[in-house]
Amino acid sequence: MVHSGQSFEVYGFKIEVHAGGRRVWPPSFKRFVKEGLDSGKLVLADVMKECNVSQSLVYKWRADVKASRIRTTTATEDAFFSEIVVDENQPTDPLTNQTKEILLRGREIEVALPSTYPVPDLIKVILSLEGRA
Repeated sequence: MVHSGQSFEVYGFKIEVHAGGRRVWPPSFKRFVKEGLDSGKLVLADVMKECNVSQSLVYKWRADVKASRIRTTTATEDAFFSEIVVDENQPTDPLTNQTKEILLRGREIEVALPSTYPVPDLIKVILSLEGRA
């Protein structure tokens, strides 16, 4: 496969070609290939032929994606994030001068935890609610 110019397109991704002919494969392309191979939508031999790369490079892309621990999303999945809001008007316990609870709200769930809940465990709860645990 001959690539003229500074870039070319494969599987809908723009691949930059630097001076000397070095191709730069973006992380999103590597994730696409890994997910395609894992799901059976892509075949290794076809990827090698279409991209003009060796089998070892395709396996390296898969390892790169796995090592990066990048959370993959599908086109139909809604993006979301955690929002922590401190309610300044929430009543405090007169004996300890602390709020009585921590309230976590998601799209479909609301969780109330004691204000003394350990922070490392609170982080685990938040990540679990987001589906990232």
